[in-house]
Amino acid sequence: MDIKDRIKKISRYFRGMQITSTDDGSQIIYVVVSFPHGWIIDEDLEKKFEVTIGQGTNMDEYYFCTDIDTGEQVIFDAIDYNIERMKEAIERAQLLSKKTGELKALFEDENVSIEELRTLTFNYDKAGIEPIIISKQEDDKNKKKENEISNE
Repeated sequence: MDIKDRIKKISRYFRGMQITSTDDGSQIIYVVVSFPHGWIIDEDLEKKFEVTIGQGTNMDEYYFCTDIDTGEQVIFDAIDYNIERMKEAIERAQLLSKKTGELKALFEDENVSIEELRTLTFNYDKAGIEPIIISKQEDDKNKKKENEISNE
């Protein structure tokens, strides 16, 4: 992917890019991004991608830089990685809120007996299906049906 495409990919966050010389004569390249309020920088990002990250002039602005020999692709990889991590964290928080609401509604439902609530278990398929909530009674019914089918 060329530099134009990399910039387009992060255009929502991209604020600028520059190559400059340091006091010792070496050249560095840096990209300035502005992330949404509340986003953080992954702690391992600098080590993982061999970039330096600094706070910009605005609160949500960051400079990602490295020496010219390492190149801009590494910077864009680090930025992409951080964006994906933050989007995943947001989705996790939204899922937690949604699932907490579902659980709260279940406990507030007077039609669900305390006995049923005591048998509540959590199961999920690690292959990618989101967690589901089923009661032990429902689980026992499903197992009984599976046994009946397999005995036929």
